[in-house]
Amino acid sequence: MRNKLFIAVLMVAAVLWLGCPEDDNDTPEPAQTEDNASGTVTTTTSGTIETELGARIVVPIGAVPPLENGNPGAMVFSIEKNNSINVTPPSGENVVSDIYQFGPEGFTFARPVEVAVPVPGDGDPGELSLWRRNPTTGIPEYFSSEYDPATRTVKAQTYTLSPWFISSRQIEDDASGCVHVTNTGSSWLYICVETYQLEYPAQTEWIPEAGQGVLYAPFGTIGWTHSGNWYLPQGTYTFCLQRESSINPGEYSHRITEPITISNAWHYSSPDCAELSSGDFVTADPGRCGCIPEPTSSVGTGDIQVTLTWYNENSLDLDLWVQDPNEEWCYYGNGQAPNVTSSGGQLDRDNLCGNYENGRPENIYWTTTPPAGQYIVAVDWFSDCGNDLGSQSINVRTVVRGVTRTFNTSIAPDEQMKEITRFSISGTTVNFLPPQTDYRHEVVRAAKN
Repeated sequence: MRNKLFIAVLMVAAVLWLGCPEDDNDTPEPAQTEDNASGTVTTTTSGTIETELGARIVVPIGAVPPLENGNPGAMVFSIEKNNSINVTPPSGENVVSDIYQFGPEGFTFARPVEVAVPVPGDGDPGELSLWRRNPTTGIPEYFSSEYDPATRTVKAQTYTLSPWFISSRQIEDDASGCVHVTNTGSSWLYICVETYQLEYPAQTEWIPEAGQGVLYAPFGTIGWTHSGNWYLPQGTYTFCLQRESSINPGEYSHRITEPITISNAWHYSSPDCAELSSGDFVTADPGRCGCIPEPTSSVGTGDIQVTLTWYNENSLDLDLWVQDPNEEWCYYGNGQAPNVTSSGGQLDRDNLCGNYENGRPENIYWTTTPPAGQYIVAVDWFSDCGNDLGSQSINVRTVVRGVTRTFNTSIAPDEQMKEITRFSISGTTVNFLPPQTDYRHEVVRAAKN
């Protein structure tokens, strides 16, 4: 295991008082504030965000997708410990860590980022695995992960973020095996699973919906390794290898490997791995690997950024509203890009019935310095697009001058202007306030095309 060199980025680990009614189940519940951090990374930079207890996101250069207009993008990455999130691991797996909610959710990165969750205590960690809660199904997905004894964390690479946790199990013959990967080429090496036939077919349900993928840097790259162990369930695989042209950025080529068999369980006492080494391609097919997800464009961010995310395979039109201290609402009918509100608020992404994408966030941010005072965040159920849907889980993330809070709640069919949170800005001070759930916001909902 190579120790990674961390490149510092803006990191905020703030503990704020959040006043929430104790007996109101409909009140949005923010992630716990005991171990939080956030920081901004752009398309042209790399960075590491780490909490006091060691939860971490490492973002390689080029991972943040550009904006829709092609300009470099910026994303605020966040980590929030939130043990109120419900996770149910597969039989035989026991949750042994805190649950960490990594953000931003709803985006697919251009390159995978590395997430790490700390292992509690100081004893023998045993056999550990890292799991991601699928935001659409709620079912845990197994990710190829590695235990780092130097930091006592379990880490994995991923193209998308959501809640993550560690499980422990007894050492058994059906445990995952290992492929040792070495990039001897002069460009970044992307690898994903093209086909697989598992030795233990029941483990098929563990495979992430978006597939498995890892990234290795050219030798000598600071902040990202050129080789390492990739842990996968035992079985026979073909992998797709992808490289980007150093002469023509954005131009990719790929090739498929011969079958590689992982035939033994990997244990600390018997660390056997199959080998996969790749240099610069001599012959390859043009284009990207089909098993590597297409990145989604970045959205705007500023001193205030509020993002609404929901996951439903059926079309559902929810709307994000943010009111400024002058009581002007920013929403799809006022401040939708390219327009802005009087104070600089802009909605630059809207998820509609006509262009619905599961998990595609709505985003409001301030293009200029926002005025001091109180802001209100609300979510409105506009239409179920004819799908006769029930209550919907939602995720609202607020980033206010670098302080990040995520609120997980639900909205009922046709529920109008559900207040999520309030926050106030005064100088450099940011205070979050409980929502006024009994207050009815009288607004005019503009028609949509």
